[in-house]
Amino acid sequence: MELTKINNDYIDLLINKSKDNNSISKLSDTNRKSLIEMIKYLSLLNKDDKIDSDQFNELILLACANYIENEIELRVNKLINNKFLYHFNKIF
Repeated sequence: MELTKINNDYIDLLINKSKDNNSISKLSDTNRKSLIEMIKYLSLLNKDDKIDSDQFNELILLACANYIENEIELRVNKLINNKFLYHFNKIF
């Protein structure tokens, strides 16, 4: 009887934690803010002639590629998490 209660409590904890999309939103916001700050910094370096235009363009391209990669990873993780919860809820 006690083992069943522990298992049910654990399952409830997993479900509630997995439903928390707030952390994903925070990561997405952080990702966006980091991109903005990186673009500002690279623009400053370019303006001050610390890097040339070719370097600036390549670094902006790299920063944007990293942003896109992070966003895709977050969205895929969210989708997998939601599918897992859907099937998990059907079982229990």
